[in-house]
Amino acid sequence: MRLSATAALAATIAAMPAFATVVNVNTAQQSELQSVPGLDKVKAKTLIEYRNEHGPFRSMDDLAKALGESTTGKVAASVAFDGPPYVGPPKSAKAKKKAKKPRA
Repeated sequence: MRLSATAALAATIAAMPAFATVVNVNTAQQSELQSVPGLDKVKAKTLIEYRNEHGPFRSMDDLAKALGESTTGKVAASVAFDGPPYVGPPKSAKAKKKAKKPRA
């Protein structure tokens, strides 16, 4: 029996490795970044901290500044830069509160 083109496509997609998913490095949370082969907990956290400090990644060169050339080469096929830009947490105004001393 011969498979139809649709059935053949479905079988091909089902056989694809799970890591074929592309993750947007500008919007992904740590757990999503960790799903990328080559990114562990530490590297995922490094990306988030770099993103918070410097803004969204725009290219592989930006990514290499955070991860290094070797790791960037490993993850290049699994990351994207498009989509809505990442909005980091608000920067806190370091307001110092004066402690009130009890009066005698």
